[in-house]
Amino acid sequence: MRSISYDIDPGGDIELVLKKPNEQNIVPVEYHFWLRVAACERIRFPNPPLTGKYKALKGLYPDDKNDTEIEVRMRVSSRHLILASRTFEAMLEGPWSEASPSSRPLRQISAEGWDAFALAIVLESIHGRHFKVPQKTNIGLLTRIATIVDYYQCREAVALHYDKWIDSVSESEKLPSMICSASMMSLYVSWVFRDTDRFEVLAQNFLNYGTGLSIIETHDLPVNGILSKIDVQRRSLISRVLESLDSLQETLVKEGGCEEEQDSSCTAIMLGVLMRERHKLSRSLPPLVAPFEGHTLTQVLLRVKNLKKPTLPHSKKNPYEKIHHHDMHHPCTIQGRLAPVWDDIENNMFILLVNFPS
Repeated sequence: MRSISYDIDPGGDIELVLKKPNEQNIVPVEYHFWLRVAACERIRFPNPPLTGKYKALKGLYPDDKNDTEIEVRMRVSSRHLILASRTFEAMLEGPWSEASPSSRPLRQISAEGWDAFALAIVLESIHGRHFKVPQKTNIGLLTRIATIVDYYQCREAVALHYDKWIDSVSESEKLPSMICSASMMSLYVSWVFRDTDRFEVLAQNFLNYGTGLSIIETHDLPVNGILSKIDVQRRSLISRVLESLDSLQETLVKEGGCEEEQDSSCTAIMLGVLMRERHKLSRSLPPLVAPFEGHTLTQVLLRVKNLKKPTLPHSKKNPYEKIHHHDMHHPCTIQGRLAPVWDDIENNMFILLVNFPS
């Protein structure tokens, strides 16, 4: 086994041993039938080039495959770790202290799998060596940093650099308009660093355009809890849309006539249209049943808003005047009867960061 030394505090009393560096896979994928699994797995989001002091870690990022086992030994200060991180505090001072005595004068703690470059950046920040921290990054490195910050609970020590980091990330990566690997990574990063505006925009996209979690593999990125909570809201709102159709059908079966003219023929026509349109919905592929995999909230709302509008038997101008598309809230249409319910559903189609505590 080969070791690489990286001193953050040369006089530090702790040696943090990073085993199996760079094994963490923080790139989630969304599998589609037209995209082969192998192609998904090739998405990497590599770090930017190492610069300055970080070049000491170059041996961990060889151009060709290297099977030699490597560990990184980082000299750090226990006082800095304890002050900056609740996790390190528990490791070093708690009843289940992870620091192990050895014949060497240094106490030792271990970590495994982290990206060495990202870990070095976090530890430099914890030790107040901010001038050594790179000011530019990309979404891959920033996500790797975020996973370490999240695990060790040390956001305050690193947050100073967040604005510059996120500004240096390309627009297509930090605020993607579609659901993809980059959008899941950016969602997680914005959650870790409590970036309200960016988180809520990204989360809104997942609420509106997410199709369920069955096609998503998050690998080592701990974003599944966030996605699951958003998906619960997606499923709940879709259920409310479909339940509104159930409720309207029950009402139409029982009522004596429409609200506009108390015309029983109008009610019968609307009931027939509703039952026929619901039959079409029931034949959706994939099936439109909980957990509604393959269906977005936006698509479901659009489909029900575009349900067929009936020809009314009681129009005073024309006994068979057809309801036009712009007459969305005419009381003798499915859309008009359910407008208050759907308006309430749309008013609840939002995400707040405050509901996703870290």
